[in-house]
Amino acid sequence: MNVDPAADSSVVTAAVTAAYEAALPADPRVERKKMFGMPCAFVNRQMFFGTFEATVVARVGPDRVRALAAQPGMGVFMPQAARPWHDYVQVDVRVAGAALPALALEALAWASKLPAKALRPKPTKAEKAAKVKASKQKAAAARASVPVSAQEVED
Repeated sequence: MNVDPAADSSVVTAAVTAAYEAALPADPRVERKKMFGMPCAFVNRQMFFGTFEATVVARVGPDRVRALAAQPGMGVFMPQAARPWHDYVQVDVRVAGAALPALALEALAWASKLPAKALRPKPTKAEKAAKVKASKQKAAAARASVPVSAQEVED
């Protein structure tokens, strides 16, 4: 989907956030978090609805995404060039904002049928300390292998 190049698409605007908030279902299963540093909603630890730059994304499944992508202001969500997320439709709220409440409900229904993502175990203090120590050792080894310039030898 192409977003207007004149618009600053690197940040979530107040209008996009307002459209996202207004469309977000009032369901006790909905958990609000951030992804890519932008507001998103999750159910069973699965993202189903959120903001991305100057757009809103909804996880409605690949068949529905293909159908919606043909409509003005909608397309397959592609957070990185040539890496589409086929389960997500990306919506330009200026063009297709009226569809957001229905898409949010559809996305919640779709994602709530997916298996819950397992929690990743948090590293212990000892594991964190070992990782920090290894990182410091690697940095020290890299500094030690830097060639000394002729000027430093003379000093």
